[in-house]
Amino acid sequence: MRLNGRRLLSCGLGFFCLILCSYAAPLSFEDVSIAKGPQTSITIKEQSPLQLPCDYQMPDMYLQGNSVILRWRKDNKTFRQTELGRMSSTTREPQLETMVREDSRVALNKESGSLQFNSVLASDAGQYQCQVVIDGSVAASSISGVLMVIEQLKFVPQPTSKNLELGSLSKVHCKAQGTPPPQVKWMRETQLPLPANVTDQNGTLIFNHVTNEQRGQYTCIASNSQGQISATVSINVVVAPKFSVPPEGPIEVAETGTAVIHCQAIGEPKPTIRWDKDLTYLNENNTDAERFLLMENGTLEIRNVRPEDEGRYGCTIGSSAGLKREDVLLVVKSSKSASNSIVTRIIIVIICLAFLYFVLVLGLKVWYRYRRHLGKVQLEDGHANGPTDGQEHDHPENEPCLTEANSSKNLKSKLRESVILEQESQVADDIV
Repeated sequence: MRLNGRRLLSCGLGFFCLILCSYAAPLSFEDVSIAKGPQTSITIKEQSPLQLPCDYQMPDMYLQGNSVILRWRKDNKTFRQTELGRMSSTTREPQLETMVREDSRVALNKESGSLQFNSVLASDAGQYQCQVVIDGSVAASSISGVLMVIEQLKFVPQPTSKNLELGSLSKVHCKAQGTPPPQVKWMRETQLPLPANVTDQNGTLIFNHVTNEQRGQYTCIASNSQGQISATVSINVVVAPKFSVPPEGPIEVAETGTAVIHCQAIGEPKPTIRWDKDLTYLNENNTDAERFLLMENGTLEIRNVRPEDEGRYGCTIGSSAGLKREDVLLVVKSSKSASNSIVTRIIIVIICLAFLYFVLVLGLKVWYRYRRHLGKVQLEDGHANGPTDGQEHDHPENEPCLTEANSSKNLKSKLRESVILEQESQVADDIV
């Protein structure tokens, strides 16, 4: 029994070890290989064609029942790949397929496995490796090949002519690339030295203070062991356009009237002037030539103005030195609104006159009341100072000789004045 137990235990352990080893052991693709891959070192000139070989060997049974991918890697990253056998949905990489279709310079030959470049660029330099992948596992890999590209001597970008503003600080760049790195310098036309206030710093032409004497032809020269290239540009000195008489507003004009919108500009070269209405340029197709007149100095005149002419009118001045634009609002007043305006003004004038009349009457009333009060005071003073029976004067020799008739006459006159003042005050009250 002990012997049978030991045999049973050893058999169980052997079976468990067999299962464990079968799962732990990696897949073996000894019959899959790459006979020829890229060379270890490749040097080629830019814009030349190139083919990197990948001659793989593999039994057909892998192509029939497995997912097989031929993959090229650049600098340890997937560069291009293509499907050789049945492709499972878990290993599909649509982003790589899209990249292959969009790059017309690079093609991956499915039959030979070679990677073909129609025209090599400097950016193609790097380390390349070919692989065969079966069911997600790398079955075979080629040796790595380093691609070195001799970059062609060229300007990046090509220098172009420029307009420099008078009195400004300006720069003109000239950059070149190549293997080995080129030397770059500027010269003026016909080998003349650079003018004053112009310096060359590593291919950048610096104009410290632009003057008219600095205009002309300038040549950029780049050279290395491959040879020499040059590019000539024209430097022109300009004055940016600016408004000497800008459009000002808003402008109000009555219907059937004439609107004049001023716009004048200066600059070098002489700027052109274009008008637009609500951001739509005015031309012979959308304007009435008999009503819209553009004068030589840039002023826009609109005759026999209509309600539809109302809007924002923009004046754009421009030349090779730049563009500027300013606009103004044109308001068209209809005949009805004009008559309403006249009526409104008349009403305002009437109200003002009525107010002045009220102030005048009120002043007269106050004045009459003041005079009446003054008359009463004088009357009371007359009664108080008049002579009484049995009263003797302290200085009879200094008193005037007044008869009784004269005293009575003066008293009646003051009473009459008091009555008149009361009547005038009553009239003023009635007026108010």
